[in-house]
Amino acid sequence: MKWPSWLTPKSRRRPAAEPSLTACPTCGREMDRIEKSTMTGYDMRTYRCEHCGKEHVINFGPALWKILSDAREAEEKQEKPNG
Repeated sequence: MKWPSWLTPKSRRRPAAEPSLTACPTCGREMDRIEKSTMTGYDMRTYRCEHCGKEHVINFGPALWKILSDAREAEEKQEKPNG
């Protein structure tokens, strides 16, 4: 059966676009990254929306160096001989 051009079955529809983490929560436009800091152990990035003029700090989770450091410490504790 051929489907009419105006009807698209659910199985052929494209999924909705994922929300962007860099979209401004106020106006929804893309923001420009101003600063990136990982000194606290978290990947903190500061973005500025040119349209609104507001700055937003977004936490992207633990920094890579922190994850690797914690994994190395855990591995070193397991390797130490008892005694």
